[in-house]
Amino acid sequence: MTVSLAPRAPTLSLASLASLASLASLAVVASLAVTLTCRTARADPPDESAMRLPVPESERPITLPRHVASAAVGFTFERYPGDLGYADLDVSGRFGIIDDLSVHALVAPLQLSSPPGRGNFEYGQSVGNQGPGVGATYRFVDGPVEVGADLTAYVFTIPGLTGGSLTPSLPIRFHPTWALRLDVDPDVVFVAAASNAVRLHVPITLRANLTRSFDVGMTTGVSSYDLSNARIDTGIPLGFLLGYAIPGSSGPVADIDPFFTFPYLVLPGRASPMNSGQWQVGLTVTGFLYL
Repeated sequence: MTVSLAPRAPTLSLASLASLASLASLAVVASLAVTLTCRTARADPPDESAMRLPVPESERPITLPRHVASAAVGFTFERYPGDLGYADLDVSGRFGIIDDLSVHALVAPLQLSSPPGRGNFEYGQSVGNQGPGVGATYRFVDGPVEVGADLTAYVFTIPGLTGGSLTPSLPIRFHPTWALRLDVDPDVVFVAAASNAVRLHVPITLRANLTRSFDVGMTTGVSSYDLSNARIDTGIPLGFLLGYAIPGSSGPVADIDPFFTFPYLVLPGRASPMNSGQWQVGLTVTGFLYL
């Protein structure tokens, strides 16, 4: 379960305005990228018939195909207002049992560094994944529109926190063209700890393949850190993604995916709604094995 701390009360400053200007520029670039992709989509798609897993991100299914395994290492740095920074490292894996059923596990959620007095190296992250987890994804609708169900359980391992969480989700993936993919993945997080909570996330991600191996993307949606205090703790994220897939004889050998995200860019229920001082930057590297 990846979770940011409750968003802090934001202030609108010259730095915030500069961030908004940067966002506007990135939005223009992303719009141009999507336009180029739509033009690309009219060309003949790459032939992926011999591949067990398509190389283009836009063509990949929500579950791993049968007997395909992947392992991922992800680094994230998250900054909060007041120069508070957290560095985390996640090690995870997935395995396709059948084409429509995959299992996944977060093996090592490591906190590498944190602000003074908030812990150092820990197995479990204060603001990211608070402990290891296991889950399964089942796809019950295939085709241009995929629909599945996922259930993931976590055990908290950070010092001073006992308990865990259960997260059911409903991943939906649209493939309008070979070069374009839209993901909507609503989930509800039930936290059972010293302070129980219910959280809601509805991430929406658009990915576009500019070439067979290279893709760009944007993510937004709605995120509520605590539904009992939804008016002030519900925000709108905005993120930008890049991806490069190294092709092999059976599918991608590895993915390299950097990202930048504002997890709560706009907090509509607050007097100062802009929250550009909280952001995340990271890189995920995934390797694939075809058994």
